Amino acid sequence: MSAPDWKPTVGDGATVCHYSDRTACTVIRVSPSGKTVWMQEDSTVLDGWKPEFVAGGFAGHCVNNSEQRYVYQRNPQGAIHRASVRKDGKLRTTNGERVVSGRHHFHDYNF
Repeated sequence: MSAPDWKPTVGDGATVCHYSDRTACTVIRVSPSGKTVWMQEDSTVLDGWKPEFVAGGFAGHCVNNSEQRYVYQRNPQGAIHRASVRKDGKLRTTNGERVVSGRHHFHDYNF
């Protein structure tokens, strides 16, 4: 089994990657072996960004989707995600969602 590219530690920022959305989290626990990680969802607030829609698609298209910026804050009541290192060395949640280092929250306004 290869080691993950990122070795999470308690307090690190992490991101759970869903289909097109991403959820920012904080690492709250790491197993002694380092192969299991628990993360808690952070509170996120858009930092002055507002979606700009133009006609198109089903109801409209957000043309500035990629410009989103967020302010992150630790949320002790946030949902908890558990992830494990897989055979390919990547960190995945119990639902198979990819986990990456850093906080990169994103909501896809086009879905």
